[in-house]
Amino acid sequence: MMSLIEQIKNGKLWRYLGGIHPQQNKTQSTSLAITTASIPKHLIIPVKQHIGQGGQIIVASGDRVLKGQPLTASDSFMAVPIHAPTSGTIEHIAQYPSTHPSATPEIAIKLVCDQEDQAMPAQPALDYKQLSTSELQQHISQAGVAGMGGAGFPTAVKLNDRQPIEFLLINAAECEPYITSDDVLMRERADDIIQGIEILRHMIKPSLSVIGIEDNKPDAAQALETAIKILNLSDDIIVRKVPTKYPNGGEKQLIQMLTGKEISKGQIPAQSGIVMQNVGTVYAVKQAIIDRQPLLSRIVTLTGKAFPQPRNVQALIGTPISALLSEFDCDETKAAAIIYGGPMMGFTLPHTQFSLTKTGNCILTPIKDEIPQVREADACIRCGECSEVCPVDLLPQQLHWYSLAKDVKKLNDYNLMDCIECGACSYVCPSQIPLVHQYRIAKVEVRAHDAELAAAAIAKERFEKRNERLALEKAQREQRQKEAAEKRRAAAKATTGEDPVKAAMERIKKAKAAEQTPANGQASKGSAVADAIARAKAKKAAAASTDTAVPDTLLPNNAAVIAERKARKAAAKAKREAEDSEQVPTATSPAIEAKKAAVADAIARAKAKKAAAQSGETATDTPAPAVDAKKAAVAAAIARAKAKKAAAQSGETATDTPAPAPAVDAKKAAVAAAIARAKAKKAAAQSGETETDTPAPAVDAKKAAIAAAVARAKAKKAAAQSLQSEATESTTETPAPAVDAKKAAIAAAVARAKAKKAAAQEKTTAVADSPALAVDNKKAAIAAAVAKAKAKKLAQLGDK
Repeated sequence: MMSLIEQIKNGKLWRYLGGIHPQQNKTQSTSLAITTASIPKHLIIPVKQHIGQGGQIIVASGDRVLKGQPLTASDSFMAVPIHAPTSGTIEHIAQYPSTHPSATPEIAIKLVCDQEDQAMPAQPALDYKQLSTSELQQHISQAGVAGMGGAGFPTAVKLNDRQPIEFLLINAAECEPYITSDDVLMRERADDIIQGIEILRHMIKPSLSVIGIEDNKPDAAQALETAIKILNLSDDIIVRKVPTKYPNGGEKQLIQMLTGKEISKGQIPAQSGIVMQNVGTVYAVKQAIIDRQPLLSRIVTLTGKAFPQPRNVQALIGTPISALLSEFDCDETKAAAIIYGGPMMGFTLPHTQFSLTKTGNCILTPIKDEIPQVREADACIRCGECSEVCPVDLLPQQLHWYSLAKDVKKLNDYNLMDCIECGACSYVCPSQIPLVHQYRIAKVEVRAHDAELAAAAIAKERFEKRNERLALEKAQREQRQKEAAEKRRAAAKATTGEDPVKAAMERIKKAKAAEQTPANGQASKGSAVADAIARAKAKKAAAASTDTAVPDTLLPNNAAVIAERKARKAAAKAKREAEDSEQVPTATSPAIEAKKAAVADAIARAKAKKAAAQSGETATDTPAPAVDAKKAAVAAAIARAKAKKAAAQSGETATDTPAPAPAVDAKKAAVAAAIARAKAKKAAAQSGETETDTPAPAVDAKKAAIAAAVARAKAKKAAAQSLQSEATESTTETPAPAVDAKKAAIAAAVARAKAKKAAAQEKTTAVADSPALAVDNKKAAIAAAVAKAKAKKLAQLGDK
């Protein structure tokens, strides 16, 4: 059985799924040789033109640079530097729209060309056979070489010898319609390409090198075979023609077609022993090592019927698209669109201010009859054509739905990131759905989601590492504390001769046993409860004493005040005893006599009130005669007269007695009289209530009126006597104040007015001879009592 290498040398080819056969349109731009474009007025050079990191800018605005001078620098292989394509002055460094479907602004350097094209000093060619792989990688990377046929992957990264490489594959398929830049490069510079392949073979040492080229490029294939024979490398490098089919130029598709190996998802070709480079990249490697020239320009196809003569031109990196269109007479008014790249994988530019990059291989300006008319997309009819032509064996229809729904999980499940964006699905779609455009947008969302997940994973890892570190520090700290405690324990044991921890535990046990065990050696629940109650009471008493106790230092020293007060009390007591001993035992103080009279008057009023109450209770069954009320009134009047007489006598005694006696309280006498009158009137009112069934004779009302008149006369007489006593007291310098007499006079006047009003009301009731009249009498009596009470209140206010 032949080996794989023998099968390849014998011309065996393998097949891959899918693919389409669009119209080629390549011959229009291959009739002319490569033309060198002129130096434009200025260049817009993006800092990042490859997959990976952008370099650090090492120039500033206003700097003059020479051709080939580095503009950025970095120590990373994934950061490919850029160089000045020509001499000139850096005008500014700013954000410019990137030459990308998203047109995202990116940092770029604007170089104003001086048209002198003054270059850096030339360097001698390198003898690559004397250099190691790592040294050649360094030179290739510093020359700014990146993949020029695809995504722009840094070339030096792929050229390492860490693992054995079986096949070096050169991608010369150039399957995209209209594009012929690689075709003319192989026709005109086949020797340089073979030299570049030799450099790569020296670096990775493959078993076989294969150039894969479509059979629609016979002139290029013939040129390569001739160069290989001249260098006598036919055994090591072979040219393999493959049937024209799109997308033969895809990395995985061409590998499968040439070697039969299928690169699994997530793998890179190097893991299968394969390295693939584009033919334009190989030419750039030769320039970097042999010519010692960095990547400053590239061949780009200018095609489409808007150009009067399609061709391939050598243009500087950073040349504005507008400059190329203007220089080669493109009629932009006829162009239906300006497409950067081919019709399958390229994208339409919104304007011509974009610039040429290292990965740009074509500028297509078709007129309307060259490309299908763009119309609004129809709904998917689920025909399945897209699935049949997909070279990666995906399900474009499902990816379409999930892209619209932005379902990142489903997009990952259906392997969206494996899509090579060849455009075959969009080409065959009868509904003209822009599937590739949708997939590009969806890939951005998937990358953003993956970046968030990666950031979250990093944050989680950091958090877990932090927790581990804190736990370790805690354990170490506890261990140190434990060791220190052990040392202290050992030191204490050496000093005292016993373990301090065990000794403490024994003391605690003994204390608990002493608390829980009574004198007889048995545990007593009752004693424990009693002890607990006693402790609670003691705690409560201590808290109370703490709340109420005041420090002695905060209490005032009142000893002197207390002693002084006691002395005054003793002096006053001695004075009172001396005064009592000087008085005649048989003599009675007028104030005491007046007080006794008032007490007697009060007793009489109480008796009258009790008799009236008893008469009210018996009136419900047997009507009491009206004479009881009359007797009560008379008794009250007599009591009042006695009180007034006693008050008068006390006043006269005060004028004759030389000893200092208390002043007669005329006000109290007047008040007592008023109270007696009120009680009499109340008794009369109660007696009136008992006569609602039996009419009282008119004579009772007349007697009551006479009694009231007598009471008024006595009150008037008592007032006069009180005034006379006040005058006598003032002449004899009695200490009673004059204001008391005035208050008594006012009280007497009020009492007279009330008595007069009561008499008038009683006179009115005397005319009545029906039971209803008794009710009116009752009301009149109540009104009189209220008036007397008000008089009493006024008298009290007068005192105040």
